[in-house]
Amino acid sequence: MITGISPSSARRAVFGTIALLLALLAGGVLAGPALAEQKILDYKLESNRQDAGAHPDIEASFELESPGEPEIAREVGVHLPTGVFGNPGAILRCSAAEFALNHCAPGAQAGVITIFANYEGNPNHIMGTAPVYNMERQSENESGRLAFVAPTVKVPIIMPISVRSGSDYGLTMNIQGIPQSVPLSKVRFEVWGFPADHEHDSERFPAGDPGSPPGCAGLTTTGCIPGPFPEAGAALLHPFINNPTVCTGSPLRVSLKVTTYQDPTHPSEAHADFPPTSECEHERFDPSLNVGLTTGEADAPSGLDLQLKSDQFLAAPPSPSELRSAVVTLPEGLSVNPDAADGQLSCTDQQANFNNDAAGQCPDNSKIGTFDVRTPAIEGPLVGSLYIGQPLPGNQYRIFMIADGFGVHVKFVASVHPNPRTGQLTWRVTDLPQVPFAEFNLHLFSSDRGLIATPTRCGIYEADSVFTPWNSELAPQHSRPILSVDEGPNKSSCPGLQRPFHPRLVAGTSNPAAGAFSDFHLRLDREDGDQFLGDLNFVMPPGLTARLRGLTYCPEGSIVAAANNQGRAERASPSCPASSEIGTTNVAAGPGHHPFHAVGRMYLAGPFKGAPLSLVAVTPALAGPYDYGVVVVRVAIHIDPLDAHVTALSDTVPSIIGGIPIRMRSIQVNVDKPNFMVNPTNCSPFSVDSQGVGDQGTVADFSSYFQSVDCETLPFKPRMSIRQIGGRKQTKRSRNPALRFDLRTRGGEANIKSLAVTLPKAFAIDQRHLGNICSRAELVAKHCAGRQPIGTAETHTPLLDAPLKGPAYAVSGFGKLPHVAFILAGQVTIIPEAESSSVKGHLRTVVPVIPDAPIGHFRLNLLGGKQGYLVNTRQLCATPAVAKIQFKAQNGKRLTRRVKVKTACSRPAAKKRRR
Repeated sequence: MITGISPSSARRAVFGTIALLLALLAGGVLAGPALAEQKILDYKLESNRQDAGAHPDIEASFELESPGEPEIAREVGVHLPTGVFGNPGAILRCSAAEFALNHCAPGAQAGVITIFANYEGNPNHIMGTAPVYNMERQSENESGRLAFVAPTVKVPIIMPISVRSGSDYGLTMNIQGIPQSVPLSKVRFEVWGFPADHEHDSERFPAGDPGSPPGCAGLTTTGCIPGPFPEAGAALLHPFINNPTVCTGSPLRVSLKVTTYQDPTHPSEAHADFPPTSECEHERFDPSLNVGLTTGEADAPSGLDLQLKSDQFLAAPPSPSELRSAVVTLPEGLSVNPDAADGQLSCTDQQANFNNDAAGQCPDNSKIGTFDVRTPAIEGPLVGSLYIGQPLPGNQYRIFMIADGFGVHVKFVASVHPNPRTGQLTWRVTDLPQVPFAEFNLHLFSSDRGLIATPTRCGIYEADSVFTPWNSELAPQHSRPILSVDEGPNKSSCPGLQRPFHPRLVAGTSNPAAGAFSDFHLRLDREDGDQFLGDLNFVMPPGLTARLRGLTYCPEGSIVAAANNQGRAERASPSCPASSEIGTTNVAAGPGHHPFHAVGRMYLAGPFKGAPLSLVAVTPALAGPYDYGVVVVRVAIHIDPLDAHVTALSDTVPSIIGGIPIRMRSIQVNVDKPNFMVNPTNCSPFSVDSQGVGDQGTVADFSSYFQSVDCETLPFKPRMSIRQIGGRKQTKRSRNPALRFDLRTRGGEANIKSLAVTLPKAFAIDQRHLGNICSRAELVAKHCAGRQPIGTAETHTPLLDAPLKGPAYAVSGFGKLPHVAFILAGQVTIIPEAESSSVKGHLRTVVPVIPDAPIGHFRLNLLGGKQGYLVNTRQLCATPAVAKIQFKAQNGKRLTRRVKVKTACSRPAAKKRRR
């Protein structure tokens, strides 16, 4: 310590020099207007090289106006321009212990500094010249550190360097708490581009001793260094400074801020121009890309490894241009695994701290991978994690790359854009910071929930990538790495050009009791490696029916609204009314043993594609933070007109949603509305049959065994009555009577399978009235519309709210006697047919097939008079007319009844009794 200077004064002088040093590093600042009294004067910078990527020696100086009269610098901050970067690993580092003992090796010297201060009455007193050393970092918030011992006062000065992680990733040096004993006046500082170069040996100081730091007190040069001059020793000739690699033709902005003790609220601020870089055409830019899957299996979940290299020259040639943007297009067939984001959260921009210098704080359950960056600018690999970024409109798949270390908080955003038609993935990163890197390694997690789904066939696949440099005079570079798939799913052999297609179906009711209400469950599965499911249809066994009474349809407008809704909104407030809901769906998608499951609701709806009824599966497509909207699949429900069995024809199953091929693995339907599905009362073996079409056109038929039980326990007691309608005149011979047939069944009994009605010889078919008879072709094509009916029919079944009713027609084309067809239309349409024949002079009419469903009350009115189908062969009042009714139940039971035809013959007597 120099005599006459107090320790506090010495510290003020030393810290004052820090501010000057930082200002010099800022370079070439022109004096700007300052709000404080103390202005920044004469800010200069000189560089011996301006070519892009070069490693120049930089000399800078600045002066403060009237130091100590009255302003004294307290804090100094310098923002170096974007693209100016240092390489602290280029030379040796001095440890804190070595620096404290003044034993820093000559090979750790990065430059020299000369300090002036208001000292001993001289406002521009030369304090001296000292070496500036490259130091080991002492804090995780530091990217680098420089230090020197102020000459004359022998006070150590530490200069931490940080990276602006919240903006352009440029360098910032910021010093606070500068003592005010020795007001800082001027600083001249030189930092060397190649500190180990022998041309700097004459300025290189030998190590000092405790209490005797190296330096030239009172000199503006290094002339006090005794010969022979020390060399850098073991230090290699690596560059310490990089010029920007952008040649805009315009200078880069630098800022310097000085805060004083006397007026801390009005800092002095100056802006300057860093000399513009030139000769960008001489730079190089040749990055290369490698891509690999973590599995070689086809149609399987996989991770992804990506390595990008861009060699950095650690020698005299200029550094290659930094990477500005990268676009990597993965091969077609490689897509996002639908299960990748299930159960995970997203990281918000606020949690990532994009707009400030703080470290990112993304939740751990949004992590999907890791990455590391290797650069000569830091002393080791910078390791970080990949997170699912909060989806934005038009940019749903964002990936946050966040790493911390060496005083750097890396926070980049990558966007993944799947092709909406094919699912092909394009990974895009734009406006990367102007920071040199040698290697970038990225790993997306693998396992059954790996982010990637591999192609469905073995082969060699080529990726494509385009890398754009910051140097606009250099052309973008392409790299086309390859990756391979060489085995089938689960280590099987590679699938052929035409993949197999063998879906499996399991279907049935939870309660198999005959005639009982029960839930119905259906599950269709496909294996990894099989063709994807396309068109589907299902044929239900006869007698498996549904009770539609009391249900409403989901309106067409609500179905459209659901399809246009967001998934979360639909889940919170379903578009279809609850009164139309009949069950749920569960669709599993994605390869591997852990597919993604999407749960939806099943609703009853109205006519669709020619079917009288339809089902609507409404599924909110939600996977973790991603909302793909709502998937609406409509299923047309056709009712067989003869036995009423159901055929369900589905819309084509969606193959891609939100750019993600869903690779459907299973479809599960649960019809669990109470008292809705009704079992058959026929316990014969049946099956639920299905036919599917794969995405390569293969058609496959598959089925599931189905059978009800305990049919024999069901009673069977149907009743029928026959009545002649009209007056006594129609009871005469050769008249055409109108007859009414009423059939009634009771709940809880076996349903009727077939019915035979043998009329007495008193009745026959009147051939005179069959000139407008319906043909078989007309029955099939248009339900005999336009022909003269022979009567009307209606049935009040407990399954429906409204009766089914319509005309009855005589249908030709079956031999001597016509058939009778009943057009029972309403919510559904059933067309039972009756076969007529003559048996020993009796007209026998048989309905051989009756739907296995509760009839309730069936009424047939045969017309009389001029449209009469039957004719009296005798006087009906002469003797009673008795019909023979033979019933056969679905459970095999039989019942024969003789029913007297009630005529008008006895009605006058009945009226008399009533009087």
